[in-house]
Formats: sequence, C-alpha cells, structure tokens
Amino acid sequence: MQPRSNEAEADGQGRHAMSLKQGRSGSGGERALPQGFEEHAGHGNLGHVIRTARREAKRTLMQVAEDSDLSISFLSQVERNLLTPSVSALKRIADVLKIPAGSLMFGLESSSRGPNVSLIRSDSRKRVVFPQSHIAYEMLTPDLRRRMSIFWLNAPPRSQSGPPFSHEGEDAVIVLKGTLRVEIGEVWHELKKGDSLYFNSELPHRWANETSRSAEVMWISTPPSF
Repeated sequence: MQPRSNEAEADGQGRHAMSLKQGRSGSGGERALPQGFEEHAGHGNLGHVIRTARREAKRTLMQVAEDSDLSISFLSQVERNLLTPSVSALKRIADVLKIPAGSLMFGLESSSRGPNVSLIRSDSRKRVVFPQSHIAYEMLTPDLRRRMSIFWLNAPPRSQSGPPFSHEGEDAVIVLKGTLRVEIGEVWHELKKGDSLYFNSELPHRWANETSRSAEVMWISTPPSF
C-alpha cells in the first residue's frame, strides 16, 4: 500500500523519507514531529524502535544488512538516529524482521490489545506523510496490534503507490472522494466515489490516481498491514 522509492534512495538518500505527525488532542491542528520520528513509549525515536525490533528478532546488524542489501554502517546510523531511512529502506528492514513496515513507522505497541473501545479524534490520528509526493496516510485504528488496520489515504493527482506488492490476508478499499484505480493480479479496476473493492491481498496489488483531482480512500487490511 505504501509508495516505494527507487533503489538509489533505499541506501539512505532519503528523498522520499517519511514524515510522521500526530495531532494534538483538542488543539484543532497538527503538531509536526521531527522527520522520521514518532512519539513512542517515552523514547520518541525511530532508531530505538528499529533496534528493539531487531533485538526481539534476535538478529545482528550484519545479518539484517546482508538480508536487506543495506550496509552495516547505514543501519547503525539509522539505529542511532543519525540518518532517516527512506520508505524503501524501511520496508526492506521490516521484511527482514518479518513485521509490518507500519510497526516501525508508527512504533511498536505493547502486546496487549488494550481497551475494547477506542475513540480516535480526527485531530489525533497518527499520520505518515510523503513530502515529495504529498501522499498521506492517517491511521484510523489505535495501532497495528488489532485484528485489522484502517487507513485514510489522501492520493494527490497523478500519484501512485509504486510497484505491486502483496501480503497475508484480505484488503478492502472504499473511495470517499474522486477516482482511484487499483491493480490486482495484473487487472486494473477503476473505483469512483462510493465504490468499494474487496480482494485477497496475497495477490500483487497497487493503486494509482491518474486524474487531475485528489482522491480520498479508506483502506482496510486484515490482519493489519502497511
């Protein structure tokens, strides 16, 4: 579902590095966090989250570097918050650690599912913003430890998610505004306002907004994926 950067950017050029934001409850606006960072468990940094995930997976820096085709130096600097990884690099790291990339973007939540009822105000959603393309995802679920994830996608004119990718489970797409094309297994489907699409997410898929107007979409995945 996420935009992909090219191979050169994956080595830390960061041209498509994400910016994580979270609204301030009751403020009516957004409070921007440093690029690539997210408030989490009092640590407030992406590097700590990646290091924690790597250690929990019992992987060394060398093993992750070899499997992700990223350098040890690059990974070490990411874990020490000296570099902000591109989305492509973050996806590679997540794939090696066998966790959703969103677990790194939004932080590793506790293993507890938390309360049975969670109210998320519109100005308190966690967001991932892609500055170069202005593509933005807002998480409508509390975290990625539930049985599903729901994202509000803002797809600007002429934007696309990147190469097809797949993951375990099933996805649903609901277009709230504009027009979005979704490719599933090499077949394109055009969705207009009010249309929905449900599919096996193990089939390679991607999306594209080929119009001159923005599209707003709800993207649902079970189990959670990003």
